[in-house]
Amino acid sequence: MKKTWGIVGLGWLGSELATELQKKNHKTWGTHSQDFNFYSHSFPSTPYDVLFLNTPPLTQLTPATYAAKINKIEGSKIIFISSTSVYGYNKGLITESSVPEPKTESARWLVEVESALQDKFKEELTIIRPGGLIGGDRHPVYSLSRKNEVPNGDAVINLIHRLDLMSICIAAANDRSIRLINAVAPHHPKKKDYYSQWASKLNLPKPIFLGETEANKQIDSETLPTLHSRWICPKLDFL
Repeated sequence: MKKTWGIVGLGWLGSELATELQKKNHKTWGTHSQDFNFYSHSFPSTPYDVLFLNTPPLTQLTPATYAAKINKIEGSKIIFISSTSVYGYNKGLITESSVPEPKTESARWLVEVESALQDKFKEELTIIRPGGLIGGDRHPVYSLSRKNEVPNGDAVINLIHRLDLMSICIAAANDRSIRLINAVAPHHPKKKDYYSQWASKLNLPKPIFLGETEANKQIDSETLPTLHSRWICPKLDFL
């Protein structure tokens, strides 16, 4: 069934999602940060079947105000892009059953917005918590390669490719039973191994890693094996 998607945040992820949806003959409308300010503008009144909320943490806006701004359309689906940063202080194996322990202001804001949206939209809402994002011209190795001391070299990575994340978002829009998704690829090598390999591949200086594993955690999903069983980039080995 063809749907109308409203994409609030036509950036690195949202613009590519819009292109993919249009290929599948869905209709889309969206907002850019240049023309829509969550702090001062009224929320768009354009109708939607699926609303994709992909804004950075707007910590100067209270979570209650953020949720109140969003127009509620009966029978619609809301997808809110959060982050695995909400698991900040947790260690070990993390799934959707794990309780968030945010350690930054942005992560605390995300947790509170998740709760406010759940109160407002209930079963119409799916929260997606992506890991670190790669794809196109984006990969953490570009910034890490310039550093001489990268902490937690023996910790594992928790990343996802943009193509897989978009596929998960589209699948979630068609599933009314799923409330929360940890969107992280199943590949979890050590940081020092994975980023050193990518530095060699891109002819970048290899980062110098420290070996401690403070707050080491592996983030997995109890939901994705059924919702998204066919990974596009499971090994995180291309952009």
